[in-house]
Amino acid sequence: MASIQQRGDVFFAQVRIKKAGVIVFSESKTFPTEAMAKSWAQRLEDKVRKDGAPTRSMTVGELILEHLAYQQKLRPLGRSTIFNHETTAQAFNKINLHELTAKDITDFVIRRKAEGAGPATIMSNLSPLSSAVHAAPYAHGIQVDPMPVDLAIKKLKEAGAIGKSRQVIRLVDDEEEAALLAEFKRRNMHHQTEIDMTLVYKMAIALPRRAGELTRIRWADVDYKRKTLVIRDVKHPRQKIGNDQTVPLLGQAFTLLDQIPKLGEFIFPYNTDSMTAAFERARDRIAATGMPKIADLRFHDLRHTGITQLFWAGLKIEEVAQVSGHSNWVQLKRYTHIRPEDVHRRWDALQG
Repeated sequence: MASIQQRGDVFFAQVRIKKAGVIVFSESKTFPTEAMAKSWAQRLEDKVRKDGAPTRSMTVGELILEHLAYQQKLRPLGRSTIFNHETTAQAFNKINLHELTAKDITDFVIRRKAEGAGPATIMSNLSPLSSAVHAAPYAHGIQVDPMPVDLAIKKLKEAGAIGKSRQVIRLVDDEEEAALLAEFKRRNMHHQTEIDMTLVYKMAIALPRRAGELTRIRWADVDYKRKTLVIRDVKHPRQKIGNDQTVPLLGQAFTLLDQIPKLGEFIFPYNTDSMTAAFERARDRIAATGMPKIADLRFHDLRHTGITQLFWAGLKIEEVAQVSGHSNWVQLKRYTHIRPEDVHRRWDALQG
């Protein structure tokens, strides 16, 4: 009837009561020690045995946490996914599950918008609520009407209050690249500089992967004979751990390895946040000293640039996917920008 789980530095205690396989009561609290959590749960269970089950049903927030625990039993979840569930659960923790209305969801969206969240972020915040409500009958034995959730999400999408992020591709142009390389060179001359952003930048273009993947690649995973590299635990919508990919090292991605000093297990032995912060500091200095247009450039845009250059070189979608790691080729179509000079080059190659 009771379950105790450690979550970080606290202990989460939950008491649930079922009738005919359906949860009719659920109450949970967090405590600083396991002993306090067990004591509270035992007292509540004793009270239920003596007085009978309380009539209060579970809250929306409790259902979301219940569904979070259910998903964690099926597969590992990332920290951001867990945090998103817990944050949304807290926002809906005072609303009775069977009293949830479309207006409750609309009010939540309005609050998040006032806090500065954009449509894509708010849509992500609602995802744990929607999935928990729809999974309630088969995963938790709870009958819930999903209509208020579906209606609210439908109308909020139509109003533009929530929705998917816009697919905007920002590329590094030649002027920006020259300025960045010059700034990285200047910073590398300083004795306190630990991150060689020149090498990081060149590899991020030649091997267009996410920043977190670049800082995880290991020397031991390089196959110099085949010119390939194994990238461990690649981001995937369903499989978070153990999704390893063997990636071809094309052109400069392979030759750069001879220029990178072997300082340990990792090719880029840097903290991911520190590496991207070093990029942003260089970018901001360039923007403040005569090139304001570069101010919106992100480290992730180096990945966009590298992928686009692979298409400009003539690679097919399935070939680029081998390098970029995209499992969904449809996502790569937005990178296939065809320039007039590319058409000339392809035509000349066909004629030759």
